[in-house]
Amino acid sequence: MPSSEHIQGIKSSVQSAAINVKPSKMQLTDENPTFSSRNTCSDAPRAALTDNDRSAAIEFVLSPAAQPLLETLAQEPFDDRHILTLLSRLRRSYPAAVAAELITQVQLRRRAVEKFEHAHRMFFTAEALEQATAQEPAEHRAAQMAEVAPPGMFLDLGCGIGGDLIALARRRPVIAYEVDPLRSRLAQANAAALGLAERVTVVQGDWTAALAANALPQAAAAFVDPSRRSEGRRAFSLRAMQPAIDEILQLHRRIPLVAVKVMPGVQAAEIPPGCCVEFVSHHGVCKEAVLWFGRPDAPKRWASVHSGDGWRQIADEGLPAPMGELAPGMILYEPDGAVIRARAVSTLCARLKGHLVAPDIAYIVAPEYVEEPFAQAFLIEEVHRFSLKVLNQRLAALDIGQVELLKRGFPQPPESLRPRLRLRPGGRAGVVILLRRKDEHWMALGRRIVAQKNGSEWSRQKNSFSLREE
Repeated sequence: MPSSEHIQGIKSSVQSAAINVKPSKMQLTDENPTFSSRNTCSDAPRAALTDNDRSAAIEFVLSPAAQPLLETLAQEPFDDRHILTLLSRLRRSYPAAVAAELITQVQLRRRAVEKFEHAHRMFFTAEALEQATAQEPAEHRAAQMAEVAPPGMFLDLGCGIGGDLIALARRRPVIAYEVDPLRSRLAQANAAALGLAERVTVVQGDWTAALAANALPQAAAAFVDPSRRSEGRRAFSLRAMQPAIDEILQLHRRIPLVAVKVMPGVQAAEIPPGCCVEFVSHHGVCKEAVLWFGRPDAPKRWASVHSGDGWRQIADEGLPAPMGELAPGMILYEPDGAVIRARAVSTLCARLKGHLVAPDIAYIVAPEYVEEPFAQAFLIEEVHRFSLKVLNQRLAALDIGQVELLKRGFPQPPESLRPRLRLRPGGRAGVVILLRRKDEHWMALGRRIVAQKNGSEWSRQKNSFSLREE
């Protein structure tokens, strides 16, 4: 690990070569504002801070003086009626820009609790929050980088408001680059709010320009989060990202380990040689992939799935997947999207001692239920060739009043069928799985399996179901 003097020297050289993030000179003078119409700013700060000066408003919101006010506002109801009342009360004491920014930050913090444990201490913009990596995937990636990288600091290139930056800084010192002035300011503020200010330097500037000028600091590893939008449209190619994959390859020539966050639909043909791919699923959704450069011992493709007790990995092992029948009484597993994208369905199939129902359909069928973090499980009660008339008859016979619709290889969107289904009011929950098999369309009726505490309980449930096959 580099010494503190070495880190400080690099910080100084970086700050002299680029625009370092610094607060605005304008400061409001209230040392401890509270939420009260009687607490008003002096005339001088009001004159200095105009209603249109959002930058100054944000600097006030980031200041220590504003934190008690944000905490007080966080306890208030935030429905439409109350927001108007709060804005009116705040404007008696603060310029409109400050009042609006205070309300905005409280709203964004409430939304951010789904992503960050300490959202109540952080600062956001709406777009940056939407794009930020959630805390658990960020911590997972940072832990891998710390384990694999040689000694030395990290770079965070395109740090946004600091979701990944915070996770990285908990493990090693980090120098971060962000081209957007507001986001770079918020990233530094978020690091400070979580006690990481001494481990973080945020540079407001373009890291690709620093790389081209040979001014990018040497580091043990770099995390890159390219923009996946070009001219307002979502980018679906590695060459359409900003920066594009060619510039990241140049970065890897200088940095031994590089992790790049990309879209989960990344095409195999675009992946550079010597690069491995991790598909990440969080809360059951595969929202991102990571290109890893400098991990020769890692699998070519693997999935990382977050379950209730942490992260699990499964890799593409190139195993052949057996084919078999779909029949009542069997368990159908729907693999997580990350498992499918990592081409690890056959590996999971072997784990479950199951088979596929068709070569290009990612449904695994097995005789027994096994609790599996990489897939959802369903008990199949009936199997029929697809017919809307028969489907409605069987829904009625099974007393199904709520239904999940799943499909693979079926020509219609499942939800287009829902208005035509005859569900029984007050009936039980069920599932209809629509699939293609041997050039025919089939439907399997059953129910979702919730993880059971013991096998005997599952056996009793299974034995209570009536099974039927066409």
